[in-house]
Amino acid sequence: MPISVAIVAATLVLAFVATKLMTPEYTATAQLQYAPNETLARGASGQGARPLGDQEREAAIGSQIQIINSLPVAKQVLTDKAIANNAHLREVAKAMDPSGQSVDALASALLNNVSATRVGQTPLFTISYVDENPLDAARIANAFARAYLVVQAQQKAGGEDTGQTDTSKQLKLLAQQARDADAAVAAYRLRNNIVVDPASTAQGDALNTINSELAGARGEAAQAAARGAASGSTVISGGVDTSALSSLRQQRAEAARDLAGLSARYGDRNPQVIDARQRVAELDKSVSREMASVSRSVRAESDAARARAASIESSLAQTRGQLASNVRASVELAELQRKADAARALYTNLLATVGQQTTSVAIVQPDAQVVSAAVPPLKPSSPRLLINLVVGFALGTALALALAYLRERWSQTINTIDDIQRLLGVDFLNSIPTLTSAIDKPRTKDPAEAVILHPMSSYAEAFRSLATTLIFDAREAKTEGGRVIGVTSALPREGKTTTTTSMARVLAMASTKVAIIDADLRRRSVTQAMCPDAAIGWTNALNGEATLRDVMITDQTGAVILPITPGAEKSQRIFETEAFKDMIATLRREFEVILIDTAPVLAVVDTRTMIPQLDSLALLTHWRRTPVKAVRAALHQIETVGGSVAGVAMTMVNLKTQAQSGYGDASYYYTDMKEYYVSN
Repeated sequence: MPISVAIVAATLVLAFVATKLMTPEYTATAQLQYAPNETLARGASGQGARPLGDQEREAAIGSQIQIINSLPVAKQVLTDKAIANNAHLREVAKAMDPSGQSVDALASALLNNVSATRVGQTPLFTISYVDENPLDAARIANAFARAYLVVQAQQKAGGEDTGQTDTSKQLKLLAQQARDADAAVAAYRLRNNIVVDPASTAQGDALNTINSELAGARGEAAQAAARGAASGSTVISGGVDTSALSSLRQQRAEAARDLAGLSARYGDRNPQVIDARQRVAELDKSVSREMASVSRSVRAESDAARARAASIESSLAQTRGQLASNVRASVELAELQRKADAARALYTNLLATVGQQTTSVAIVQPDAQVVSAAVPPLKPSSPRLLINLVVGFALGTALALALAYLRERWSQTINTIDDIQRLLGVDFLNSIPTLTSAIDKPRTKDPAEAVILHPMSSYAEAFRSLATTLIFDAREAKTEGGRVIGVTSALPREGKTTTTTSMARVLAMASTKVAIIDADLRRRSVTQAMCPDAAIGWTNALNGEATLRDVMITDQTGAVILPITPGAEKSQRIFETEAFKDMIATLRREFEVILIDTAPVLAVVDTRTMIPQLDSLALLTHWRRTPVKAVRAALHQIETVGGSVAGVAMTMVNLKTQAQSGYGDASYYYTDMKEYYVSN
C-alpha cells in the first residue's frame, strides 16, 4: 500500500508539473446551420426541388462536415494573407516542406488543428480551431467558416474544386504577360525613335507639306535673284518697299519738266534755270542713293530665300530617312504588337470568365449560414488541470495495481502457506501477526509486553499456537526431561527475539516452567529487551565464574531468563563444549520447556553447532520480505550438519492484508474468527 500510494502521488505530481509546463492552447468555435437554399434549384417543369428526407438530410449534413475538413477549404482560408503568413503555421508546415512555400503543406498544417462536429441531431454544426493565440484561434475559425461557404457555393454553382486560388494565379500571370508585351512594344518604339504608327499616312502628309514648302521657297529665291539682277534704274517690285524711290523719281520728273520750261523761256544763264538745274541734280543724287539701298535689300531678301530653301531641303532629307527607317522597323514592331494584342486578349477573356464565375457564385447561395461567429476564448482549452490530474490518478492507480499484481504473481518472498510448501518443501508452523493489525487499540508498543496486557487477543493466541506446535514436535525426540526448542532465522531482524520472549511469556502465564537462553552472542537481543542491566550471564556460569542459579532472572510472568554479557562472542565454539551440554541437561531437569534464541543461520555458524542439543527448531521468515533464496540457503546449511526444522513460521504478518490475499492461511479467516478474541 505505501508503494501504491507513492506511485499514485508521484503520477499526480507529474501530471500537475506537466500541466504547468505545457503551452496553453485556446479553442475558438464558430457555429453554422445547415439550411439548403432551394430558390435556384428548379427542375425542368419549373417547380421547386423535392424536399430532403431524414436519411438524405443526415447524409447531407455529414458531407458538409467532410467538406470543412477538405483541402480546398484550407486553401481558400490561405487567401487571407495574415493567416498565410502566420509564423507558427509556417513553422509547422516546414516539417512537411522545408522550404515553407508549399500551399499544400500550409493547408495540411491548418487542417491538423481544425475540427468540425455536429451538435447532437440538430442541423447545427460547429467549426473549432485550436491555437496558442486566442485571437488567431478566433480569426482562423471564422476564416474556415467563410471559406467553407465560398467553396460550398462554388460546388453548388458547378465551379471547379480547385477553388479560386489557381484561377487568381492564372489571372495574375496573364496580366503580367500582357504588361510585359506592351512594355516590349513601347521599348522598341523608343529604341527606334518610332513616334507615330508606321502604318499611318501622317509621315507621308508631312513629306508632301515639306515638298510644297520647298517649291515655294525656291520660287521666292528665284524672284529675289531676278530682282537683284535687274537694272539699277528699273527695280522689279517684290517683297522690298520702293515707295520712297517712286516718290523721288516723280519729284525729279517734275523738276526736270520745270527746268525745261524755264530754259526755253529764260535761257541757260537765268538764275531760275540754274536753281532748277541744281534741284534736278540733287534729286538725281537722292534717287541714286535710294536705288543703292533698294539693291541691298533685294540682295538680302535673295540670300534669306536661298537659306530657307536649303533648310527645307535638309528637313526633307531627314524626313525621308526617318520614313525609310520606320518602314524597316515596322515589320518587327508589328510582330511585337501582335504578341501584345494576343496576351491582352487572353487576359481579357480570362477576366471575363472569372467575372462570370464570381457572378454565378454571388447569385448561388450556400446551403449553410453562420449562426454565431467565433470569439477569442478567455480561458485555455488545454491543458486542463482537473482532467490531467484524473488521468494521472488513473494512470498511477493502474501502475500500482500492475505492480501489486506482479509482486503477488512473481514474488520471491514468503506470503502464504502455499509459498512455504511449494517453494520450500517444509511444513508451515504458524503466522505471527503485527501488533497493530491484531489489536485495534493496543495499550503498549512493545510486542513482547502486549501478550501480557492482551492475553486473550489473536496476537497472544498466535504465539500460544506456535509454542504448542513446537512442543508437540519436540516430544518426538528421544530425550528425557524438558524440551529444548530453538528459534532461528535466515537473516537478522526476522522477529526471533519477539517470538521467543512472547512464547515464553504465554507459556509461563499458563503455568509452564519455561526458561529462555539468549544464544545470539553478538546482538544479545533477549538480554537487552528483558534484562538490560544483567551483570553476569550464562557464559560466566560455564567458565566457573558464577553458578547457573546466579545468572537466572525471573520475568514478571514467571519465565526464567538466562542473559548473556558483552564479550561472550569472543568465546570459541562454546556450543560444542561439554559445559554447554551439561547446562542444557541441568535445565532439562528443572524446566519443562527451554527456548533458545539463536543467531541467524546465514550470519554465523553458532546455530548449526548447537543443533544436536535441540529437540525442535523453528525457522522464522519475515512475511513478504525475506527472499526465498535466503530461506533455502538456511535450510540447506542446517541439513548439511544433519539437522532439520520443524517448519517455517511467518512473522510480522498484517492480518488485514493477509485476510484479503492469503487464501488457505488461517489469517484469511481472521474476520470470521475475530469474535473469539478480545483486545483487553
